[in-house]
Amino acid sequence: MATGTKKQTLTRRQHIVPRLLLANFADSEGRLWVYSKDKPARPSIPENECVERDFYEYELNGRKTSNKYENWLARIEGNATAALQLLTDRRRLTEQEAVTWAAFVAALFVRSRKVRLQISENMVRDFKKKTEDPRFISEMQHELFQRGELVYADDLRKEVAKLRAAMDASPSFYHVSGLPRHTASLADSVMRKKWHTVECPPGKSFLISDCPVMTAELKGNQLSPGAGFGHDNVAVIVPITSQKIFVASPHDRGWRIVATPMAVDSVNRLVVRFGHRYVYANANTPETQLLADTEINQIVFGKNAFLRGSSLAGGTG
Repeated sequence: MATGTKKQTLTRRQHIVPRLLLANFADSEGRLWVYSKDKPARPSIPENECVERDFYEYELNGRKTSNKYENWLARIEGNATAALQLLTDRRRLTEQEAVTWAAFVAALFVRSRKVRLQISENMVRDFKKKTEDPRFISEMQHELFQRGELVYADDLRKEVAKLRAAMDASPSFYHVSGLPRHTASLADSVMRKKWHTVECPPGKSFLISDCPVMTAELKGNQLSPGAGFGHDNVAVIVPITSQKIFVASPHDRGWRIVATPMAVDSVNRLVVRFGHRYVYANANTPETQLLADTEINQIVFGKNAFLRGSSLAGGTG
């Protein structure tokens, strides 16, 4: 008897920030408080936040991604689950666990809506403008020739035209297709730093946002937010629970095991400034509401952080 091919069930509701991370910022009843600018905080659950239909899908020349990138991100999350628990418990990671965690941190940054809107779309616009210059093809041909590659100008024009057409046909193409490449680059930068887990003092809590990975360049006792991952004096900071943050730091910088109340306030301000639309917390407080109303999305990629013309790994802000 002939058997039919089982139809693939696609994941349509796709999380931009994984549920496993958002769940660590819920209260004892599993409730997550959601803050946005000039709106009162509302209760929610991790399942319903940072989720969008088909966010990592696109169709190009009749071909669909069919959860290719969604499944890839899910594997990264699954691989990083053990590392997240070890970091939370302040236990040592194996080399492989460290590699999977670095990939998780990198992907967590590049997969965000803020990166798509404020970095990827700017890069697409810059690329299109650059390719309109009559000298673009000849300069590209010369660069390839210097590397020992002989490519005809007409062939280069065809390839550039195909790439521009792909970008026009699917606005999300550039961002989604570049996720693996950018993740690998940023993960390498995270691996080269020294890692710390920093705790909250009693009575304080960390926040998290819809753009949860932050960078800060350490200049003396001052922090300059939004610098590229690859700089030696840049710290990469990720809230991992309401009581703990992960820090990938320059090797010559020490971090307290337990942060001071003032340091927690500074980190939370950074969280909100990096946030794009939403900030999440385990409590409804006037202090967090004020932060959301005055500070959310103050770090704007391409304007005062991760400036145009720089790579994510090495850019300055």
